[in-house]
Amino acid sequence: MRAVRLGAAVLLLLTLSGCGGATNPIDDRALVLGVAADAAGKQGINYTMEIPSPQSLSGSSGGNQFYTVSAASHSFDAAISHMENKTSRDIYLGQMHVLIMALDLPSNLRDRMLAEEQRIGETDHTEWLVLADGQAARVLQPPPLQERLPAFFYSTHFDCRGCQAVDYGVPAWRAEADLASPGGTAVLPVARVEDGSIAIDRVAAVQPGQPPHVFDQAETVGVMTLRGKLTKGSFIFPTPFGNAAVRSMRAKVSRQVAIGPGGRLHIRVDVRYSGLVSQSPDRVVHLTRAALSVVERSCAQALTRRLMLVVHHAQKAGVDAFQFAQALYLKDPESYRRLGDFSQALRRADIAIRVEVHLPEQGIVV
Repeated sequence: MRAVRLGAAVLLLLTLSGCGGATNPIDDRALVLGVAADAAGKQGINYTMEIPSPQSLSGSSGGNQFYTVSAASHSFDAAISHMENKTSRDIYLGQMHVLIMALDLPSNLRDRMLAEEQRIGETDHTEWLVLADGQAARVLQPPPLQERLPAFFYSTHFDCRGCQAVDYGVPAWRAEADLASPGGTAVLPVARVEDGSIAIDRVAAVQPGQPPHVFDQAETVGVMTLRGKLTKGSFIFPTPFGNAAVRSMRAKVSRQVAIGPGGRLHIRVDVRYSGLVSQSPDRVVHLTRAALSVVERSCAQALTRRLMLVVHHAQKAGVDAFQFAQALYLKDPESYRRLGDFSQALRRADIAIRVEVHLPEQGIVV
């Protein structure tokens, strides 16, 4: 009798804790690897989800490796319900690798979707956020000769920080924190389909209630440098002895932001590059220390001009893609609050950039 009562108690505890019949077996779940969001007019957002097929989950090489299912709705949750009706499976987002949003997605719908995404308990918010130049669902398709499942392409791409010129990876938790921080700006990579493959070489600044501000390829390197995301950059620049080239460039960045007389922002950015010479100037036979110093100064001048151009572009648009607002808030929260609209203050700010370049004498490292 005692054993029967003990067994009944254990069964009751399992039921109350959500175990037993409340847990859906893996065969009843659709494991979502990637989600694309496109504008759907009056219907809101058209969500497309990438789901591995039973064949791929079982390790079989035959048949389709994945399938996609779509639904349009003003609510992420409602779209999931529609997809569950289509697939006869429970949608599970705990394995999501990437969330791709079309650049032309209306900002109010984008902001609402991201707010919903934050409240989904299944995700750990480490999925990559990506913007799509063109249809997001098309970017979600598998690129030929690469990964069969494009969500894994993004995982491979963004986890390879040391083998890229720029670290483009922005997990959801980082973007959410940036949007909630002073300045309210997240910088996300922009992907496009090019010759059947996925190309990522631009970024866009995203602010609540605003359309994305897209930087071109040259500006993108400057933006990511000032955000501390340059990992293996390469540059070609003129010197008094002819053109030279450097590679394996990294940058350490510090910011000083203060409010001067009349409430005007004063911003100073110090950037210290380190890297290697990959091509000596045309008229230099031996790269002596004296010649190397000339190359360092020439490189610093060229990089200063590039950084100033991208900062002035963003400044004109009132886009704080460089975390200047955060720097001011951390130094002087009261002054930041008195400043009011930081975007307007940024447009009138005095900005100075000082660049230092250090190039050791050893040879090329690839």
